[in-house]
Amino acid sequence: MVEHPPGARLIDKALDVLLLCRDAGEPIGVTAAARRLAMPKSSAARIVRALVRRGFLRQEETTGRYALSNIYYSFASALSEGSDLISLSVPCMERVHRALRETVHLNVVDGVERVCVHVLDSPQQLKTVMSVGQRSPLHCGGSSKALLAFSDEKTIERVFARPFRRYTQNTISGKGAMREELRRIRARGYAESDGERVRGVTSVSVPVFFPGGKLAASLTVSVPSSRYTGRRKERILRELAAAAAGITRRLK
Repeated sequence: MVEHPPGARLIDKALDVLLLCRDAGEPIGVTAAARRLAMPKSSAARIVRALVRRGFLRQEETTGRYALSNIYYSFASALSEGSDLISLSVPCMERVHRALRETVHLNVVDGVERVCVHVLDSPQQLKTVMSVGQRSPLHCGGSSKALLAFSDEKTIERVFARPFRRYTQNTISGKGAMREELRRIRARGYAESDGERVRGVTSVSVPVFFPGGKLAASLTVSVPSSRYTGRRKERILRELAAAAAGITRRLK
């Protein structure tokens, strides 16, 4: 049997914690992590603190539990040429960006959250700001609602099992109201947010599907609400629909 030095064993345990957080599907506490990994709680706590300090885990303010941080999406961005979804989406996103000169971003589901995986910033002085790795709950905002509406039932029920945090006066916080909103999104094929997560920001988002029909991502245009008009909305929807269809064709 090969003996592993203490340092290697510690690395193994830290990786076990990271993999557990990846696979848990929701934030996990130190006690639960220690129990599931059969290690002393004190050891799990030390590892978690180190991973938080180095930016690999983040702690939820409301529950005190831990989840993977945004740092992994910086790696994904650096390796975007190797990511089919991102690399194949970029040309279509660039066409939307050129046509509208607004912020365009691509988002995916991660557990019960929406994560931005690629952004093209608006060149205008007044613009909305989004960053790769930025997360938000799936009940709030155009990108999130477009993902949630077309997610599998298991994901939807996991989201509905949690409280809906209210970010602004426009956030949908009622479960019944959200189920009705998701029905509307499925019927019309797009989601819209008027300052649901950030005041003064309007977003329009469409789902992107793999060729077999499984949800891949949401594609979103975010604009300052002061620039959002009925005519502007129509053009945004045209550009997004064409781009989403283009991405699906590329994902063969």
